[in-house]
Amino acid sequence: MVDERVVRAQQKYDEVHKELLEAGIKLLSTKPISSLSLNSLAKYTKVSKTSIYNHFNSSPELFYYDLLVHLRNYVLNEFNQNEPDDPKEKIVYFYEIYIKLMKENKILCLNLYSQFFIVNYKARFKLFKNKILSKLLKEVGIKDDATAQRLALEFAVLLNRFFVYDLTSREFGEYEKEFFERLKKIINY
Repeated sequence: MVDERVVRAQQKYDEVHKELLEAGIKLLSTKPISSLSLNSLAKYTKVSKTSIYNHFNSSPELFYYDLLVHLRNYVLNEFNQNEPDDPKEKIVYFYEIYIKLMKENKILCLNLYSQFFIVNYKARFKLFKNKILSKLLKEVGIKDDATAQRLALEFAVLLNRFFVYDLTSREFGEYEKEFFERLKKIINY
């Protein structure tokens, strides 16, 4: 038998955790990552500093990682709700959603990009082992993980161009077009 107190405590924990992540999204959508600390989250929520530190074991890196996972889950939910039937279209749509998120939330994505793709090598490596992309590639008959890793690296290059270089929309559009042309060639679209 499940103890209802444990269930309620877990639900409360999950609610507070989500509130903290949403506050982080609001903060990082307008301010540079250097302005974020676990202490600064207390200004954007009704959660105590002690509780904030308990949620992330006093580690900003855990907060950034959880925030990245939270955003990834948001993108995956969007993908699952509007997922095309054709496996090749799914792969293209998968990348289109990520690029849309980047364009609509440039400051937020730049903050997360700078934290995880420039500073945190372990997170970068883990993201390149994209299980979802591997699964989608298997649906179109591409079973080798090297192709998934190559596409993830090419996408990282596209991200780098988007965030690091001061490109106009037109200039980035050219790189984006090239990326999708290579992607479509790989999956025989």
